[in-house]
Amino acid sequence: MKSKIAKLLLGSALAVGLTLPVGTATFADHDWGNDCRQRLEHDRARIDRDVARYGEHSRAVDRDRDRMESDRHWCRDHHADYDHDRFDFGVYIHPH
Repeated sequence: MKSKIAKLLLGSALAVGLTLPVGTATFADHDWGNDCRQRLEHDRARIDRDVARYGEHSRAVDRDRDRMESDRHWCRDHHADYDHDRFDFGVYIHPH
């Protein structure tokens, strides 16, 4: 009886030991960097279009800046980095 319990425990430990590395790879963090850059690029294009169409101080551009700020927060919440030199200057941030 002790031999069967020992074999069962050894088999269980071996099964857990072999599946643990595979299980951690499955639950690895997703890289959100590409999604973040894509969102910010769309926001940048929208701002550029509305600045050309309505002017830098229009409600449409303010709304676009708010959306870009929301996407920046999304990037931070998902630990995704982006090119701050490309998106965090000039017309792309709210004037304080």
